[in-house]
Amino acid sequence: MKIPAASSSAIADVLALRGLSGWLTPPLAPIVAARCPVVGEVVTVQIERRDSGADFKPMYEVLSAIQEGKVLVIAGAIEIGGAIWGEILTASAQQAGFVGVAIDGFVRDVTAMQNLELPIYASGTAVVGPLGRAHVVSVGETVDILGQEVSTGDQIVLDDSGCVRLSAKDAQEILEAAALYEKGEEQVLQALAAGERLNSAYRYKADVVSRLKR
Repeated sequence: MKIPAASSSAIADVLALRGLSGWLTPPLAPIVAARCPVVGEVVTVQIERRDSGADFKPMYEVLSAIQEGKVLVIAGAIEIGGAIWGEILTASAQQAGFVGVAIDGFVRDVTAMQNLELPIYASGTAVVGPLGRAHVVSVGETVDILGQEVSTGDQIVLDDSGCVRLSAKDAQEILEAAALYEKGEEQVLQALAAGERLNSAYRYKADVVSRLKR
């Protein structure tokens, strides 16, 4: 399991400073928060609602393959209405080796999922299931979650604040910049603890922001 060098919040701020996007919280919130921050390569699944002829079997194929260290991202499930994910799929994802799941849709069996401890991020919870309406449109294609594009090969960072996407080409540079950003914040806190006032202590973060901003 990879551990990112910075929090999702620091990464989101750096992305914003660079004029980029990628934060998935909101709309996705921690249902089972990662106990420690993790980062994994994305596997995407696109879902749509079909009132007849729905085929969910491709999801079972994804969850039956070896997916060590990856994060499953499911888009479009919000249109189903019911919970697309629960205890059985969580156990299957854990068995496959996924380190987290991000779902643009509803989940259930929250207590059972918390006991399994696999990080789950979703739009919310629902009692009823999908009632046979969930259709897998594609696996491995670029998906959209509230305007944020996510592609297989991107990286997803998960922690107790939320989740954020890093494009494959920018991931390493953004993670390094976010680590510097967090160091500046830590210096501000250290200065406050030493008795400095904020209008003086904030210089550490201001300096990092000015260096990272583009």
